Amino acid sequence: MKRKFAATLAVLMAAILALGITVLALDYDVPEGATEVTSLFTVLEEGDGFEFTIVSQELDIVINVTADTVVYFEDYVPLGDDDEGETRNAREVLFGRTLAEVLENRNMRVIFIEDEDNVAVSIMILFETAVHLPADVGDYVGITTLPGEVEWDEEDDVYDFNLNGEIVVNGEILEGAPLPFVNPDHSNIAMVPLRAVAQALGYDVSWNRELQSVQMGVAIHVWIGRAEAYFGRMAPIALGAEPVNVDGVVFVPHDFFRNVLGRVVYIFEGQIVIADESDMY
Repeated sequence: MKRKFAATLAVLMAAILALGITVLALDYDVPEGATEVTSLFTVLEEGDGFEFTIVSQELDIVINVTADTVVYFEDYVPLGDDDEGETRNAREVLFGRTLAEVLENRNMRVIFIEDEDNVAVSIMILFETAVHLPADVGDYVGITTLPGEVEWDEEDDVYDFNLNGEIVVNGEILEGAPLPFVNPDHSNIAMVPLRAVAQALGYDVSWNRELQSVQMGVAIHVWIGRAEAYFGRMAPIALGAEPVNVDGVVFVPHDFFRNVLGRVVYIFEGQIVIADESDMY
């Protein structure tokens, strides 16, 4: 059924398409007379499985979430895949988090049937303000600096990394991995082959040719030419440089592995070292 929400959705999708961003169509009906509310929600009571309640902090409205509630993000991408590979009513946990934990303390646009049960028809998770991290060369957040590992370029007023081509992940050198390089526009940023390192860390990696994007697991996304990443489709995390595609290999700035994946990253004796925890004391 159609109502004002459908018209609003069409306008929003048209605006996004005009910006050159591909979106997915959402295939579900909004019941006549459904109510729409945009608010900051918290989980009031986490029930069994996918059944729980959320409450609007501003409006004090309690809404019930069920297994039939359509949950998606502001760019109309569904939350994840279910066991049958369907993405419409997905309830995949994201890196150990339940659906309730993902929705906790989030700004959302909720459509629900206003009666004694207040059952949610759909939930749009709104993106938050981008996370901008400090990028001062002397205190560069993407790297743990060690004595003698880099040289100061007085002309460009930045660090230059003397890379020897070796990438070490959790103590093992990645054999045959594409060679990292110094970003030509940011000589204090090393560009690292994403797939080789991510797979060594245990992530599944897939490439979307149409969107020019990489997905890791069910929750991490980066796009070629966009200096930001999404973890769980939450607030975008700013990166030190834009990911690039070089001869079919996607490279990301080294700070991606620290700021997005939470790994220890440093450069030592020309090696790029990425680990689950630091062995430097």
